[in-house]
Amino acid sequence: MIVVVSDVHLGSDVGRKSKGTGRACEDLDLDPLFQTFVGYIGKEYLQTKEDRLILLGDIFDFWRKDAAEVMIENQDTVQKMREIAARSAINYVVGNHDYSIREMWRKAGTQILFSTMDKRLHLNIDGEAFTFMHGHQFEVLANPYDKSEKLYDSISAMLCNSAGVTGSAASAIWAAIDPEKHLDYMKSMKKSVSDRLKGKHSAIDTVEMLAHSKSRPIYTGADGWLVYGHTHRSYIDGDTKTANTGSWGRDEENGSLEYMIIEGGKPKLCSYGT
Repeated sequence: MIVVVSDVHLGSDVGRKSKGTGRACEDLDLDPLFQTFVGYIGKEYLQTKEDRLILLGDIFDFWRKDAAEVMIENQDTVQKMREIAARSAINYVVGNHDYSIREMWRKAGTQILFSTMDKRLHLNIDGEAFTFMHGHQFEVLANPYDKSEKLYDSISAMLCNSAGVTGSAASAIWAAIDPEKHLDYMKSMKKSVSDRLKGKHSAIDTVEMLAHSKSRPIYTGADGWLVYGHTHRSYIDGDTKTANTGSWGRDEENGSLEYMIIEGGKPKLCSYGT
């Protein structure tokens, strides 16, 4: 069995949604629920070396809280991941909000926890080709201000490294990135995913069209199923072989704790706790 989850945003209260209301949920602590979920899938789905957990980006949120605090607060969740890793593979596909974790992992020089960590993952699953990516790459192409993935990644990395830093580090970052040229772009990046993608440019529609496009092998490398996250809007389109994993309680439509399983080469959306 393969389990895929994205956009958990451990450490962040921004964008939490109460199911069915579209409003921020103040009485539901999502981080401990994810710890329970990791324990659940470890027992329910991930018991052999053929099983696999794919963390599809933005599992941690280093934009909203100091990385040290996030790591300490969620150490029990990481320990449950280690228990899974002792018997099954865990692949980490980095997102924009946890972009700096890739550098942490590389410097650690070990594969004790994650089998791989990169921007994309290509797998053959029961005869079907699958490509996994977080999906912020589509936002780069859909962005009306700048199409540079390098610029976007550099800003993502700096935001990860500046959250919680005392003083004006974050302001200095924005000032250093040519404010005259990138002012609108920077304003856009500071917004929540919902505000950025569903604003006046309706970028979320362009993101989904890019994901479905027959041109997508050029910018995704996908030759079969494409599975991504980032938009917090889950769906499976069998005609184009495209799927979105949704989010961990952060979709304004339903607020569900969403994840995906892949069995027999077919993806299926699930909701924890229902």
